[in-house]
Amino acid sequence: MKIGLIGCGRVGVTLCNLIKEKNEIIGVYDIKKRKIEEAEKILGLSKNLAYEELIKESEVLFFATPDDEILTAFKRAKRYIKENKFCFHFSGILPAEIFPKGENIFRGSLHPFATFPRILIPDKIEKIFIFFQGDNVAYNSTKKIFPKRHFAIKRISRKEKEYWHLIGTFASNLLVGLARVVFDLTKRIPGKAQEKMAIILPIMEQTIQNIKELGLEDALSGPIVRGDIETLKKHISLIKKDKKFLNVYRILSEYLIASAPYQKRSKIKRILR
Repeated sequence: MKIGLIGCGRVGVTLCNLIKEKNEIIGVYDIKKRKIEEAEKILGLSKNLAYEELIKESEVLFFATPDDEILTAFKRAKRYIKENKFCFHFSGILPAEIFPKGENIFRGSLHPFATFPRILIPDKIEKIFIFFQGDNVAYNSTKKIFPKRHFAIKRISRKEKEYWHLIGTFASNLLVGLARVVFDLTKRIPGKAQEKMAIILPIMEQTIQNIKELGLEDALSGPIVRGDIETLKKHISLIKKDKKFLNVYRILSEYLIASAPYQKRSKIKRILR
């Protein structure tokens, strides 16, 4: 299908890069010329249609702008939409219905359940899971647009979409937040930051691998699952003056109490208060 990209950020350019063999990327647009030039180079565009032509000639429009700019970008494009058009945005939280309903507009919200710290290259990426919410006709078109080699599409409701975005935030963004807590804690001991990172990252990677292979329950080790009361007390004594560390330790530990020896659970709860 003929694809036009509005917004040349990491998500939009990455997805277009992954679908360009099966589709024709006829043009890209961004308010920043530098981003347009970068997208043209990555996508191998020898010719980039002017904005008005891009809107008119495309069968599919990807609105890959920040959430607050999606509706504005659509309204600007709408004046040039005369024939049937599939319109998609990539917001994790906003519904497809942010696009006003029209007889020739088929709306879809595509939430790539992945992280995009940079523009990703096809050879270095595994399959991306995408949540779809929106019109039936738009959903059917995704089967033509997104090759199964790179994508898995799952249709969800508006309410499910909101929860999946929240879940993704916990699983990715807040995981980085937890890593920052870990590395901030290492500032209390001597040594170079890079050396500490080289020690810490393998245990974090191994824990994720354990979850994949063993499941959440069997992947757990440490003082709570062993019921080591004195160890927990010592941990808390080390961070009791810093509420930031203490609150994170308490909240996360509370989620693990069910894995502690039954006879020690009440005592662990009291320690964590």
